Amino acid sequence: MKENKKTLYSFVALSLVLSVIGISVGFAAMSTELNLNGSASVVPATWKIKFNNLSSPAITGAATVVTAPTITSDTHIGNYEVQLSKPGDEVVYTFDVVNNGSIDAELNTYTFATPTITGTGTAAASDETIVSNNLVYTLTYADGSAIGVNDVLNHGETASLKLTVGYSATANSLPVNTVTITGMDVTFVYGQK
Repeated sequence: MKENKKTLYSFVALSLVLSVIGISVGFAAMSTELNLNGSASVVPATWKIKFNNLSSPAITGAATVVTAPTITSDTHIGNYEVQLSKPGDEVVYTFDVVNNGSIDAELNTYTFATPTITGTGTAAASDETIVSNNLVYTLTYADGSAIGVNDVLNHGETASLKLTVGYSATANSLPVNTVTITGMDVTFVYGQK
Protein backbone atom coordinates (compact mmCIF):
# COMPACT_ATOMS: atom_id res chain seq x y z
CA MET A 1 0.00 0.00 0.00
CA LYS A 2 2.89 2.25 0.64
CA GLU A 3 4.15 1.59 -2.81
CA ASN A 4 0.76 2.32 -4.29
CA LYS A 5 0.68 5.63 -2.47
CA LYS A 6 4.14 6.45 -3.74
CA THR A 7 3.14 5.56 -7.26
CA LEU A 8 -0.03 7.56 -6.90
CA TYR A 9 1.93 10.61 -5.67
CA SER A 10 4.40 10.21 -8.53
CA PHE A 11 1.53 9.90 -10.99
CA VAL A 12 -0.22 13.00 -9.57
CA ALA A 13 3.06 14.96 -9.59
CA LEU A 14 3.80 13.90 -13.17
CA SER A 15 0.25 14.80 -14.20
CA LEU A 16 0.57 18.16 -12.55
CA VAL A 17 3.89 18.89 -14.30
CA LEU A 18 2.45 17.79 -17.65
CA SER A 19 -0.66 19.93 -17.08
CA VAL A 20 1.44 23.02 -16.33
CA ILE A 21 3.58 22.38 -19.42
CA GLY A 22 0.44 21.85 -21.53
CA ILE A 23 -1.20 25.03 -20.26
CA SER A 24 2.01 27.02 -20.87
CA VAL A 25 2.31 25.70 -24.44
CA GLY A 26 -1.41 26.36 -25.03
CA PHE A 27 -1.17 29.88 -23.65
CA ALA A 28 1.91 30.60 -25.77
CA ALA A 29 0.13 29.30 -28.84
CA MET A 30 -2.94 31.46 -28.16
CA SER A 31 -1.31 34.79 -27.25
CA THR A 32 -0.44 37.65 -29.64
CA GLU A 33 1.79 40.62 -28.96
CA LEU A 34 0.66 43.91 -30.55
CA ASN A 35 3.02 46.85 -31.03
CA LEU A 36 2.38 50.41 -32.11
CA ASN A 37 5.38 52.47 -33.18
CA GLY A 38 5.52 55.95 -34.72
CA SER A 39 6.86 59.47 -34.64
CA ALA A 40 5.60 63.02 -35.10
CA SER A 41 6.94 66.42 -36.01
CA VAL A 42 5.59 69.93 -35.65
CA VAL A 43 5.81 72.16 -38.71
CA PRO A 44 4.92 75.67 -37.61
CA ALA A 45 2.09 77.37 -39.46
CA THR A 46 2.41 81.02 -40.45
CA TRP A 47 0.14 83.91 -39.55
CA LYS A 48 0.29 86.94 -41.85
CA ILE A 49 -2.74 89.18 -42.38
CA LYS A 50 -1.79 92.48 -43.98
CA PHE A 51 -2.86 95.47 -46.07
CA ASN A 52 -1.71 95.67 -49.68
CA ASN A 53 -2.40 97.45 -52.98
CA LEU A 54 -3.57 100.84 -51.72
CA SER A 55 -4.95 102.63 -54.78
CA SER A 56 -4.67 106.19 -55.91
CA PRO A 57 -7.86 108.01 -54.99
CA ALA A 58 -10.92 108.19 -57.19
CA ILE A 59 -12.06 111.79 -56.80
CA THR A 60 -15.54 113.11 -57.54
CA GLY A 61 -16.50 116.81 -57.70
CA ALA A 62 -14.24 119.42 -56.13
CA ALA A 63 -12.82 117.08 -53.45
CA THR A 64 -9.07 117.21 -52.98
CA VAL A 65 -6.48 115.09 -51.25
CA VAL A 66 -4.38 117.12 -48.80
CA THR A 67 -2.36 114.13 -47.55
CA ALA A 68 -2.37 110.75 -49.24
CA PRO A 69 -2.68 107.68 -47.00
CA THR A 70 0.23 105.32 -46.53
CA ILE A 71 0.56 101.69 -45.50
CA THR A 72 3.00 101.30 -42.62
CA SER A 73 4.18 97.98 -41.17
CA ASP A 74 1.67 96.11 -43.39
CA THR A 75 -1.04 96.51 -40.75
CA HIS A 76 -1.77 100.24 -40.66
CA ILE A 77 -3.17 102.65 -43.22
CA GLY A 78 -3.15 106.19 -42.00
CA ASN A 79 -2.31 109.81 -42.08
CA TYR A 80 -4.71 110.72 -44.86
CA GLU A 81 -6.57 114.00 -45.15
CA VAL A 82 -9.12 115.06 -47.72
CA GLN A 83 -11.06 118.30 -48.27
CA LEU A 84 -14.71 118.38 -49.28
CA SER A 85 -16.38 121.62 -50.31
CA LYS A 86 -19.80 120.88 -51.83
CA PRO A 87 -22.52 118.23 -52.11
CA GLY A 88 -21.41 115.22 -54.10
CA ASP A 89 -17.68 115.63 -53.34
CA GLU A 90 -16.13 112.27 -52.70
CA VAL A 91 -12.75 110.56 -52.33
CA VAL A 92 -12.59 106.76 -52.66
CA TYR A 93 -9.62 104.54 -51.88
CA THR A 94 -9.46 100.83 -52.53
CA PHE A 95 -7.04 98.43 -50.89
CA ASP A 96 -6.68 94.76 -50.11
CA VAL A 97 -6.58 92.73 -46.93
CA VAL A 98 -4.42 89.71 -47.73
CA ASN A 99 -4.00 86.44 -45.85
CA ASN A 100 -0.41 85.49 -46.72
CA GLY A 101 -0.24 82.96 -43.89
CA SER A 102 -1.04 79.27 -43.87
CA ILE A 103 -3.92 79.53 -41.36
CA ASP A 104 -7.50 80.45 -42.27
CA ALA A 105 -8.63 83.66 -40.55
CA GLU A 106 -11.93 85.04 -39.34
CA LEU A 107 -12.82 88.64 -38.56
CA ASN A 108 -13.30 88.64 -34.77
CA THR A 109 -13.99 92.33 -34.27
CA TYR A 110 -14.66 95.21 -36.60
CA THR A 111 -14.80 98.65 -35.01
CA PHE A 112 -15.81 101.65 -37.07
CA ALA A 113 -15.11 104.74 -34.94
CA THR A 114 -17.47 107.67 -34.79
CA PRO A 115 -15.55 110.69 -36.13
CA THR A 116 -15.19 113.85 -34.08
CA ILE A 117 -16.63 116.82 -35.95
CA THR A 118 -15.42 120.24 -34.83
CA GLY A 119 -16.77 123.51 -36.15
CA THR A 120 -15.18 126.95 -35.89
CA GLY A 121 -16.50 130.48 -35.49
CA THR A 122 -19.88 131.68 -34.30
CA ALA A 123 -21.80 129.03 -36.26
CA ALA A 124 -19.68 126.13 -34.95
CA ALA A 125 -22.54 124.14 -33.42
CA SER A 126 -24.86 124.42 -36.42
CA ASP A 127 -21.97 123.73 -38.82
CA GLU A 128 -21.14 120.56 -36.86
CA THR A 129 -24.74 119.39 -37.17
CA ILE A 130 -24.85 120.11 -40.90
CA VAL A 131 -21.63 118.18 -41.54
CA SER A 132 -22.65 115.33 -39.22
CA ASN A 133 -25.94 114.92 -41.14
CA ASN A 134 -24.21 114.95 -44.54
CA LEU A 135 -20.90 113.19 -44.02
CA VAL A 136 -20.45 110.04 -46.08
CA TYR A 137 -17.90 107.82 -44.37
CA THR A 138 -18.10 104.14 -45.26
CA LEU A 139 -15.92 101.08 -45.53
CA THR A 140 -17.25 98.15 -47.53
CA TYR A 141 -15.97 95.34 -49.66
CA ALA A 142 -15.08 96.61 -53.14
CA ASP A 143 -18.37 95.21 -54.50
CA GLY A 144 -20.30 97.36 -51.99
CA SER A 145 -21.28 94.55 -49.64
CA ALA A 146 -21.02 95.09 -45.90
CA ILE A 147 -18.05 93.96 -43.83
CA GLY A 148 -19.02 91.94 -40.78
CA VAL A 149 -17.76 89.99 -37.82
CA ASN A 150 -17.17 86.30 -38.65
CA ASP A 151 -16.25 87.07 -42.27
CA VAL A 152 -13.71 84.44 -43.33
CA LEU A 153 -10.41 85.16 -45.06
CA ASN A 154 -8.90 81.79 -45.94
CA HIS A 155 -5.15 81.40 -46.30
CA GLY A 156 -3.97 82.62 -49.69
CA GLU A 157 -7.10 84.75 -50.21
CA THR A 158 -7.46 88.50 -50.70
CA ALA A 159 -10.43 90.71 -49.79
CA SER A 160 -10.69 94.02 -51.68
CA LEU A 161 -12.12 96.92 -49.65
CA LYS A 162 -13.35 100.40 -50.49
CA LEU A 163 -13.10 103.45 -48.20
CA THR A 164 -15.35 106.36 -49.12
CA VAL A 165 -15.17 109.85 -47.60
CA GLY A 166 -17.61 112.34 -49.04
CA TYR A 167 -20.30 114.94 -48.63
CA SER A 168 -23.80 113.72 -49.44
CA ALA A 169 -24.96 114.49 -52.98
CA THR A 170 -28.45 115.15 -51.59
CA ALA A 171 -27.29 117.73 -49.01
CA ASN A 172 -29.23 120.98 -49.15
CA SER A 173 -26.88 123.01 -46.95
CA LEU A 174 -23.20 123.63 -46.35
CA PRO A 175 -21.41 124.81 -43.22
CA VAL A 176 -20.63 128.53 -42.90
CA ASN A 177 -17.04 127.97 -41.72
CA THR A 178 -14.45 125.23 -41.98
CA VAL A 179 -15.29 122.06 -40.08
CA THR A 180 -12.61 119.51 -39.22
CA ILE A 181 -13.30 115.82 -38.95
CA THR A 182 -10.91 113.63 -36.94
CA GLY A 183 -10.97 110.12 -35.55
CA MET A 184 -11.93 108.47 -38.81
CA ASP A 185 -10.56 105.17 -37.57
CA VAL A 186 -11.40 101.57 -38.37
CA THR A 187 -9.95 98.59 -36.51
CA PHE A 188 -10.05 94.99 -37.71
CA VAL A 189 -9.00 92.09 -35.51
CA TYR A 190 -8.58 88.77 -37.30
CA GLY A 191 -8.25 85.53 -35.40
CA GLN A 192 -7.67 81.91 -36.29
CA LYS A 193 -10.72 80.27 -37.81
